[in-house]
Amino acid sequence: MTKERIPISGDLGSKVKQLMEYAGWYEGRSVDISIAEKYYANHGVPMMKTTQRFYRKYFGLCCEWYLAQKKLNWAADFEFALFPYLVNGIKNHLEDAYFRDMSGCELAEIEQAAGQKCQPIGHIGYYYPAEVWISEYGKLYAKYEYQDEIECFPDVFALIERELRQCKFDSAAMKTVEALDGKI
Repeated sequence: MTKERIPISGDLGSKVKQLMEYAGWYEGRSVDISIAEKYYANHGVPMMKTTQRFYRKYFGLCCEWYLAQKKLNWAADFEFALFPYLVNGIKNHLEDAYFRDMSGCELAEIEQAAGQKCQPIGHIGYYYPAEVWISEYGKLYAKYEYQDEIECFPDVFALIERELRQCKFDSAAMKTVEALDGKI
């Protein structure tokens, strides 16, 4: 389902909060994550407690955000894609490969940088979204294909702020995860 374009204003922190609220987040949000827990278990990766907490807050938010991009029939300019990807009711055919890579060879690099156990959560970002992991202490680690450094964020709001610091926008339209509409 497409959510109509609304005005977004204020400083960047305020804009990010407005975007998250329009995407479906609210203070104290706690949704059923059984679909995601089953996905992780089926891949031999039981969810850590911090991953579960993160998913209860953010699973099922609108996955495609149209900020500077005004044409809704074009690709969204911002992704909020958590595993499993359920786009328009069809699983992304690259999803298993992404999850396998982010749980395998790339995970060791992230855990070395974090100094603790981590799990992949998906892709979040503007145009070239970051691969994102969560640590057992709840910090987010982002890896970008266009830079060597792994970045650490205290929460998803800080990550989104980093992503949007160069983006000029004053409104947003979004698309929901249709496979989850009315289910969480």
